[in-house]
Amino acid sequence: MGQPLWRLLAVVTIAAEISLPPALFIPRTTPYAIAAGIAMPAAFTCPKPRQLITFSGLTVSSYSAFVA
Repeated sequence: MGQPLWRLLAVVTIAAEISLPPALFIPRTTPYAIAAGIAMPAAFTCPKPRQLITFSGLTVSSYSAFVA
């Protein structure tokens, strides 16, 4: 992948990370925010599973607070 594509992916990821917390507090968007919040760390773990398994596990488990 070229650098412009990586830059675009970085900007999209940052925008998604910024928009997730407010979306968790809006009842209509909460299920989608939880799904996106779980999918993003899971996708980050795929390229380097050993290095990111703790981060992904903690992030995914923190979303359980919004399910209850």
